[in-house]
Parts: sequence; structure tokens; C-alpha cells
Amino acid sequence: MNRLPYAQFSMPAIDSPSAAIPAQPFPHQSVSSAWSSAEQLRDARSEIRLTPELVVTQAAYRLFGADHPDRVRTVLDYHGLGSHPADQLALLAGRHGVSVRTMTGRIQHLRAELAGVELHPRIIADATRPSAPGQDHLGRVRIATTLHLPAPAAVKPVAPVLPTVSPSQLAAGRAAIRLLATVGPLDLDTVFAAIARCRRFRVRDPLTARDLVAALDTLGATRGNDLLWHAPSGAEVPARYRSIVEAAAGIDLTRQQMIDVLIAAGYTPSSATGRMSSSHPLFERTQHDRYRIIGSVANKGHLVTSSAVA
Repeated sequence: MNRLPYAQFSMPAIDSPSAAIPAQPFPHQSVSSAWSSAEQLRDARSEIRLTPELVVTQAAYRLFGADHPDRVRTVLDYHGLGSHPADQLALLAGRHGVSVRTMTGRIQHLRAELAGVELHPRIIADATRPSAPGQDHLGRVRIATTLHLPAPAAVKPVAPVLPTVSPSQLAAGRAAIRLLATVGPLDLDTVFAAIARCRRFRVRDPLTARDLVAALDTLGATRGNDLLWHAPSGAEVPARYRSIVEAAAGIDLTRQQMIDVLIAAGYTPSSATGRMSSSHPLFERTQHDRYRIIGSVANKGHLVTSSAVA
């Protein structure tokens, strides 16, 4: 059985999952041969602290090599080791422009390469311990599965311990909750795109997908088993949003028609013809001079009746 060494390359000490992605890809070789040859470096094992995240990352780079960075990105994103938390397989496949079958094949290939690898007890304990509040539990479950370990448990704390969220991130989270309350459940990519669109002029205050997730958690939004985000119970729909939905749900609009809807909802003409015509979170551009309420296809039943958004 192959033994996983502590250090295999000249790298600085890594103490957190956020530092798990190496700056340069590793040479293309099988996981087994790479780890066997690294036995000669046992004297340097104290130079690095391996984590489950780093084990998966290193294995992905060795398996797919520097010639296929796109494959590395897909499997890392699947495990929540990219810029987004772990998400639905179909959404990840769409994000990377590949089929679900291709994504599944790459993941299975990585898991096969890691089969039979002996891990240090500390790494096993780290991968299988219950998820702490604020951690990407789905990502941790996928990492443990890829390492052929039992899935960690999701623990609900007695007193919620949430990550620190800045006022600007909370503002973005409130905007997202207004959107969810109006149009119904949405996936993270759709919510993030809508909020990023309405915040695109705030170049000095960038928002990441993880920032938005932290804000939604703090404000009480929930993600169901389908990985769609839901507004917290009792979230109110703004009167302007209600008016827009009642006038435009399920309808393809030209830019001028969208502006007319915005003005009728209470926005000033200067605002409606200016930023709001291109940055309102409720509208998405589907093609040249065509706009539609976000989520109109997936949530048609939620959008059509005014009572549904009351």
C-alpha cells in the first residue's frame, strides 16, 4: 500500500484550506508513482502540514497535469476548492462549459487514483470531523468521499456562530433576499450574477460568491436539498418589485418596455433610463434588446400570481 508523505515538493508551510491551491501545477505523473518516489524526502516531511484539501489538490494536479488546467479547475470547483463553495453538479458543469457526464468522469478518475492510498491519522481525523459552523459542508463531504473516508457530520450549533460579515456584504445579502422573496428560490450562480450586476459600479468594494453566502447565512436565508437558496420566512417584497413582477412576469421586453415598467413601478425617468435599465437585479438580458424577469422560466408559478409574492 502506498504511504502519503508529509512533504513532496519545495513549498512553504500550509496551515489552512485557503492556501491549498499551489501556485504552479505539479508534473504529470500517476499519484502512486509520485508518492512512492517522494518516500526519499521523508526527512523534509516537517516542512509542510498536509490537509485533506491539499491532498485532493495535489492529486488533481498530478493526475491531469499542467497540460489540462481546465480539468484541474473542474474537479477542484466540485470539491469547493475554487472561488465558489461546492454546488450542484449540473451547475458546475454549466459553469465550466462541459457535460455532467464529463464532470462525473473526471471526478471518478480522481477518486480511482486515490483509492488505496494510506493517509496519516491526522489527515483522516481532519477530513472526518464534524463540520463547523460557516464551513462548506458539501465541499467537505465531497473531499472525504474522494479520499475514500466516511463523510463528516453536519453539526447544528446551539448558538449560531457566523463568520464576520461587513456592512457592505450585509447590504448585498439584503438585496439578494429581496430578490429571492420576489421571484422564489434560485441557485447561487443566478443570485450572485444578479447582485454583482447591480453592484458593478462599486469597484472599490468587490463581492465574492463566498461573501454573499456568508451574508445570506447571517440574514437567515436557507439552502434546500436542491441547493437552491430560499428567502427567510417573513421576508417582505418591496412594493416596486411587486409592481414590476405583476407587469412583466413571463414576458420578453425590449429595453424601452423595461424602462416603462420601471417608471410605472415608481422609479424616476432619469433612474429608469440610466443605471436601473442595465443593473436592476430583477431583470436579466436574454439577447439583443430583450429582457426578462430573472427566474421567469424556473419559477413561473411563483411569479405569475400576485398573491405568491405578497
